[in-house]
Amino acid sequence: MPTAILDDRGRIVLPKELTEELGASPGDVVVFEKKGKDFVVAKARSKKDQLEEIMDWNPQRRGKIEATSPKSMKGIWKT
Repeated sequence: MPTAILDDRGRIVLPKELTEELGASPGDVVVFEKKGKDFVVAKARSKKDQLEEIMDWNPQRRGKIEATSPKSMKGIWKT
């Protein structure tokens, strides 16, 4: 199991085999997620990946789409 040493400034260097397994490279962000009493290290998703996921989101429509007048839309936005 790979290990790392904490320096006097609280920094760690991830072992080469761990960075390769994560697919991480210099400048990438990693996150530490708490799972019970342990922490899991994971590569953070890039802002671009997060934005693409949001832009690709297309929820399934349910039911019939109802026609709405501009006047009723103004009423909706007032609430």
